[in-house]
Amino acid sequence: MFGLFLQADTRENCIASAQEVYDRLLLRTPNQDILPFSTLALLAKNDNDTIDQNKAKLLIQAFRPDRQGNLTKLDFVKSVDTVYKSIKLLNANISNTSQIESAVEGLMNTIFYIIIGAITLAGLGVDPLQVFLSFSSVILAFGKSG
Repeated sequence: MFGLFLQADTRENCIASAQEVYDRLLLRTPNQDILPFSTLALLAKNDNDTIDQNKAKLLIQAFRPDRQGNLTKLDFVKSVDTVYKSIKLLNANISNTSQIESAVEGLMNTIFYIIIGAITLAGLGVDPLQVFLSFSSVILAFGKSG
């Protein structure tokens, strides 16, 4: 039902969609220019037509109706915008965490392969420390000349 006009790829589209949703919800309450929270509370209904108290509390926390139980268009859009920003922040944190995990995984793989290489060299009868020192002296020679 809402798929035709709900877009949230940008913050501006999210705000425009929230305004359209508010206007459509307001159609369910004729003769009123402010949305009663009871209209949104219908989202908290269970399959047996009872209100799930946890869902209702989450809706109240998200949309914050006034003392009369009404929700202005501005408050509705602000609430949706707050949720949108929270989701974008969560996505950014997940992306950052993924990058950090990837870097740590690369570091751990490098350490693992160095240890496996040292064990293999030791198994072949070669002193791994001597191999490391010879490679490090070559690397230091190139580093010092630049």
